[in-house]
Amino acid sequence: MQNEVKESMRKIGKILGITLAVYACIRWLLPLVVPFFIAFLLAKLLNPLVGKLEEKLIWKRGIWSTLLVGLLFLVLGFLVVLFVGTLLAQMKTVVDNMEEYKRQAGLFFSDCCGQVEVFTGIRAKTIEENVQKQLPGLMQHIKTNAVPALMNGTISYAKSMFIWIGICFVIIISTVLILKDYHKIRQSLESHPIGQMGLRVCRRTYEAGGAYIKAQFIIMLIITGVCVAGLYLSGNEYALLTGCGIGICDAMPFLGTGTIFVPWAIIEMMRGEYMLAAIYTVIYTICSLLREILEPKLIGNKLGMHPLSVIVSIYVGLGVYGLWGFALGPLSYILIREIYLTI
Repeated sequence: MQNEVKESMRKIGKILGITLAVYACIRWLLPLVVPFFIAFLLAKLLNPLVGKLEEKLIWKRGIWSTLLVGLLFLVLGFLVVLFVGTLLAQMKTVVDNMEEYKRQAGLFFSDCCGQVEVFTGIRAKTIEENVQKQLPGLMQHIKTNAVPALMNGTISYAKSMFIWIGICFVIIISTVLILKDYHKIRQSLESHPIGQMGLRVCRRTYEAGGAYIKAQFIIMLIITGVCVAGLYLSGNEYALLTGCGIGICDAMPFLGTGTIFVPWAIIEMMRGEYMLAAIYTVIYTICSLLREILEPKLIGNKLGMHPLSVIVSIYVGLGVYGLWGFALGPLSYILIREIYLTI
């Protein structure tokens, strides 16, 4: 009996020790080594292609490594520039049409006041006058608080952009160097016990991470299809564009379909479009149920984890790591389990 108690305490102590080590590594060490993990992953993906080119053509491995990595990041850079350019163009369009948006907002506000008058009996004109009295104070508050905060945020974003540019250069250079001597680095790791354990844990984590991304992509496609179909049946002429945008929002842990559909349904209700409000509510409910059903099933099966373990790891991860906990929570669970089984 005492031996069983000692063995149980030993296992508990082992789990606690591994948990603390994993938490410390993810909290403080991971941000420092992420660029090199990304570089190693890119080198792993590009290595087969570099090997084939090296066999068939006369150029050395280092040249092909530099060319392929450079081409990859040129394509990624072009896509980023295209995305930012499109975003800025759309922002310019919003600024150019600001007066029209103000007019539409005024009409919408008048309709809302009319609906409030119908429900409460308070005169719409009285509501509009009270709101107009509050506008000067609100505008002054925005000028004194929001604008300086926006300027400070812009400076912070500019600094972050330069930091990200530096990180990208580190990733590019590291990828080229790792890819050039990929086989030597791999052999060195496989010949050492710690390297073997690290490769096994990284391989399992990589497989689980790929499964997690794939599962999220499948869920996003299904929810996007539901949104597009529901909006099309409601008569929305931008059903495809809007549905795709909402599907992408649903994939974000800090957004979701409710961020779009709930305010949209409230607005339509205030406008008197009760049928549209009901349709948007139904679409939101269906999407929420689909994610609740599909996410534990797909991700749990792919990760080799029970669906309850997935939910618990995500919940604990959000509490410990913040917004990134939706990914770092399952990652921590996998690392703890693999290290425990390996040691």
